[in-house]
Amino acid sequence: MGRILIKNGTVITMDPRRRIIRDGAVAIENDRILDVGKADALKDFQAETVFDAKDRVVMPGLVDAHCHNVQMLARGLGDEVDLIAWCYDRIYPYETLLSDEATYLSALLCQVEMIRTGSTTVTDPGGYKMDNVGRALAETGMRGIIAWSGMDQWSDDRPLCEGLPGKLNTEETLKVEEQLVKDWNGREGGRIRACYGLRVEPNVSDALYRGINNLAKRDGVMIEMHAAVNKDQVEWVKKRTGHTVIEHMKSLGVLGDHWYLIHMAAITDEEVKMLKDNDCRVIHVPGATLHGAYGSASAGKFPELIDMGVTVALGCDSSAANNSLDMFRAMYEAATVHKEARIIPDLISPEQALEMATIGGARAAHWENEIGSLEKGKKADVIIVETKRSNWVPLHEFSLVPTLVYSGEGADVETSIIDGRVVMEKRKIKTVNVKTILRRAQRATEKLVKKLPYKLEPKWPFE
Repeated sequence: MGRILIKNGTVITMDPRRRIIRDGAVAIENDRILDVGKADALKDFQAETVFDAKDRVVMPGLVDAHCHNVQMLARGLGDEVDLIAWCYDRIYPYETLLSDEATYLSALLCQVEMIRTGSTTVTDPGGYKMDNVGRALAETGMRGIIAWSGMDQWSDDRPLCEGLPGKLNTEETLKVEEQLVKDWNGREGGRIRACYGLRVEPNVSDALYRGINNLAKRDGVMIEMHAAVNKDQVEWVKKRTGHTVIEHMKSLGVLGDHWYLIHMAAITDEEVKMLKDNDCRVIHVPGATLHGAYGSASAGKFPELIDMGVTVALGCDSSAANNSLDMFRAMYEAATVHKEARIIPDLISPEQALEMATIGGARAAHWENEIGSLEKGKKADVIIVETKRSNWVPLHEFSLVPTLVYSGEGADVETSIIDGRVVMEKRKIKTVNVKTILRRAQRATEKLVKKLPYKLEPKWPFE
C-alpha cells in the first residue's frame, strides 16, 4: 500500500451521475480513494507509484457476483448435459473427491483467472472445505464473500453422493454455516466476508430455510441461493409445495433484502413484484444459461426485473457451468442475448450491463458504500484497461461504453488494484506464482478425473 496516482486516463467513475472524465486521474492513499478528478487538478499529489493511463480506460474493478471457486478444476466436466445431470451426475461426484489441497488450488486458479480479466471482487455461493477458499483470497489479494452451500434433504429423484461433505442434517448444516461466518466474516481488514448459503431447492427443507434466515438476520449478513434455475426445478418445488419458488419462500415468511438469489430463469410476473417489494437481490448469469440451456434469455424476466428497479447483478458462475470467468464476456452476453430473444434492439443497454457488473454487484452484496464506483472515500479497487488495441479502434466518446461492453475483453486489462494494493501490473500478477499454480492445478485435476465414477471421451479421435 501507500500513495498511488493514476493519471491521464479516461475515467469511468460509475458515480451517481455516471461521470466520465477526460484526462482524468485517481489518487489513492493506502486502501482508499483520496480523490477523483481532472489530471491537472491532481498533478501536485505526491505518490510513490504513478501510472500513466494515456490511451486507457480507468474504471472500477468488476464485481463477479456469482462464481464457484471450488469448481475451477471441473472445467470440461459439465458440458452438454442438462441441469440435473450437471449437478447430480457430474459436479457433486467431483466435489465429493475434492481434498483440502485440491480445493485450495482450485480457488487460487479461479482467482488468478478473475484478476487477469478485471474482476476485483467475487461473491462465492459456496461449496465445501471453504476455509481453503478463504485462504486463497487472503493470498491473491482479491476481495470476496464466501459461503457454505447448505443442504439437508435429498430424494430418489435428486440423490446425493455418499461422502459429499454437504450431505448433513438440518442442525449440522446450521452449525457448520454459523462457524464459517464466525471464522471468516471481516477477515483481512474486511476484504473477506462470509455469509450463509443454500444450494438448490430440492435439497433444502423448510426448517433449513427458516433456520438460515434467522441466523442471517441475527448476524446481519446475506443468504446466497441458486433459485428458480430452470423450469424443471420450479415444477419440482410446485409439485411438493403447491407454490412456485419465490411464492414458497414468501409463504415461509423469509423474503427480504438479505436474500441473494442466483439464476432466477423461471419466475412469474407476480414473483417479480414480490422480489421488488422485498428488495431481494437477483444475480444474472448469462454465460451459464447459454451453456446449460436454463432459459434465462428465452423465458426469463430480467428486462422486467431491471425495469421494476430490482437490484440485478452479473456473474460468470464457474468453469464447469460457463467455462469462462471473463466479466467482459458476461457484460456482452447480458447486453445482447435478451435483444435477440425478444427481437428488441435496445432492450438492455451496454450502460445497464456495465452497471450490473460494477455498482449493481456491489449493491447486491451490500457493499455499495465501499466498492463498485470510483468515488472519494471508497475502497481503492481500480482497473486500467488498454484501448490502443485492434478490438477498440476506432473509438469515439459516444461509443466508449458500448465499445467496452461489445468489443472489450478481459485480455485488455493491464493493471488491477485491490484495496489499494497493486495485484497485477502490465498483465503480470504480483501476489502469487501463476506458473506454479497452473502446473499444480493441472496435476491435481488429472488425479481427480481418474477417480471420478464416470469417464468422458473426446468426440473426435486423438492420434
